[in-house]
Amino acid sequence: MAVAFGVWFSGYSKGTKENETIQETVVSYQDIEKISFQEATRTEVGVIHKPVEVGKVKFDNPLTTSHCVFTYNISVEAGYDLKDIKDDGGNELTQTITVTLPKATVYEPKVDEDSFTKYWDDEKITANIGVDDIHAKKLEMIEHAKEVAIEGGLYEKTSEHAKVVITDYIHSLKGYENYNVVFNEEA
Repeated sequence: MAVAFGVWFSGYSKGTKENETIQETVVSYQDIEKISFQEATRTEVGVIHKPVEVGKVKFDNPLTTSHCVFTYNISVEAGYDLKDIKDDGGNELTQTITVTLPKATVYEPKVDEDSFTKYWDDEKITANIGVDDIHAKKLEMIEHAKEVAIEGGLYEKTSEHAKVVITDYIHSLKGYENYNVVFNEEA
């Protein structure tokens, strides 16, 4: 005979039920064949200027407008999916191996949540700055950090570093110590 137990708190019942199945979370593993070759970290500044809104009209004045200035450190990584890096197997006569690199992939930027620093908080009761405001600004900051990293040469630096690592790896293989490594890059 199965017995059901329960505890009552002001009309709320919490307890076990007969023949109840308890599900446990399952850990799923997946092989990842990508490697990062370059990381750019940048301190992004977020500025929130929030005037009071009444209907569709905004009143932007020093008595009712809230301000907040804060920073986050944001890292942007770039690398390659290893299955997309191809080589021709090498030419024994010329002692040359040709490696084709695809365009580098920029991975999802990472925000260092511990780096959050608030520099100015001038919040008014008329225009509260909430979690949604900070989250929206953080998304803008992430996108800006990614753009700046790319403009600053993230793709090029990733390619340069990958070439050094791949060349060193090929030269570490038996029989390929003296091969000339030539790279082709896909656009």
